[in-house]
Amino acid sequence: MGAAARQVTFNTPPLTFNRDAALQYTGLAPKLFTHLETSGSLTGRRIGRNGELVYLREHLDKVTANLFGGTSTDIDSEFEGLGG
Repeated sequence: MGAAARQVTFNTPPLTFNRDAALQYTGLAPKLFTHLETSGSLTGRRIGRNGELVYLREHLDKVTANLFGGTSTDIDSEFEGLGG
């Protein structure tokens, strides 16, 4: 018999998300997500035979960072000057 199959797990999120996964990834409320879509701040693209709407991770990151007043920061800069 052959060796048992192994599951490969990547430590990075996928490049695209469907709506449910995008909501989970960003942590945004569905109502806010819909508002961002309606206002044009957040756009998806229909992909595949069934035309599922998907969102780029990079775009989700930018929109989410803008909601919180800027880009994400390096954790080291948050603690600069503290301690010894």
